[in-house]
Parts: sequence; C-alpha cells; structure tokens
Amino acid sequence: MRPINEEWVQSTLEYIREYARANNGEVPSLMEIMNETGMVKSAAFRYIMILKDRGYIEYNGKGTLQLTGNSNCYKKYGSVKVPIYGSVICGTPEEEEQENPEYLALPEEWISGDCFLLRAKGDSMTGIGVDDGDLVLVKREYGSPSEYNGKVIVALTEDGNTLKRLFIEDGIPRLHPENKKYKDIYPKRLEMQGLALRVIKQIS
Repeated sequence: MRPINEEWVQSTLEYIREYARANNGEVPSLMEIMNETGMVKSAAFRYIMILKDRGYIEYNGKGTLQLTGNSNCYKKYGSVKVPIYGSVICGTPEEEEQENPEYLALPEEWISGDCFLLRAKGDSMTGIGVDDGDLVLVKREYGSPSEYNGKVIVALTEDGNTLKRLFIEDGIPRLHPENKKYKDIYPKRLEMQGLALRVIKQIS
C-alpha cells in the first residue's frame, strides 16, 4: 500500500475548511479539490476517503462532500495588530524611507513568527497577483538567501529594497520579476529582509 502523505491530508482538509468558511458552509466538489491541490482524480479521491475515515467529512462516493462536527470549520480566531512599514518596490529597487508605522488587525491564523506589512509599489509582480497599492504580509527573515530559493522575498540590494522571486543558480542570486516587461536582477549584494506570505487587496 502506498504511504500516506500527511502534508497532503492536512492541506486538503484545510482547503475544504477555508472554502466552507468563505462559502457559508458549502464545501468544494471533487473537481475543485483536484484543481486546488493539483492531484489527479485517484489521488484526490484517496485523500478524501482518508478524511472520511478519520471523521472529518462525510462522503457518498458520488462527489458530494459534507463537513462533520470534527472539522472545526468555524473555529474562531483572534486578531493580531501588524505594523505597516512604508512600501516595497515592485520594479527597480530604490531606497524607501521607513516611516512610523500604521497598524492593521489581521487574523492570527495568518501570522507566522515576526510579521509586518509593506505596501507594494509598481507592477513587476502582477503575474502572481501583487498590484500597485496592495499590502504584502511579510515574515521577517535574516537567514541565508539559499534557504529561500524559489520563494518570493523582500530583498535588500545595493540599490535598495525590492519584492521579487529569488533563484540561486551556481551560488549566484537572481531576482525574478513576475512580469515579462521587466528583466531579472543580478544583485552584487543581497540581504534577506523577509519572506512574502500573503497579499491583501482592497477591492474598488
């Protein structure tokens, strides 16, 4: 028998919970779970059955899911005040003065470690949904850049701070914009400022 990937179990359950919280208790279809998780139908079905066996959901085998009382779908979370520190460039890096911060209350389930918010400037990260004026939730990190290969980070370079996806190739860092209008940046100096966790948008 194939081993159970507990990370997939938990991510599938969390997606169902989040979907239900956002849709007044309605749960996603098998197809929606497949699209969200990237699993093929047989794998998605297997993990749904694991959740059923563990008592988190009810499933009739015909695509209809229902959460049980064990799912904690409507678990109540507190809020945390997170500081907004100026802005971060989504374009060419340049210096940004860090002003006295405002604060925004966010659900504590969103917070991991020491977090802060930066307001995005520019359009170089629109390919992943970061638009000018959006708030980006950032976890403060000062580790080696090589630990964050492939992640979207706030980087401090010789030209200032910027939000980009980091790649390390043969020990050389490359900051990749998620917009084809912009070219990759190869900084001479790179310091980790934080790991981007979430984008917060205002709908106009």
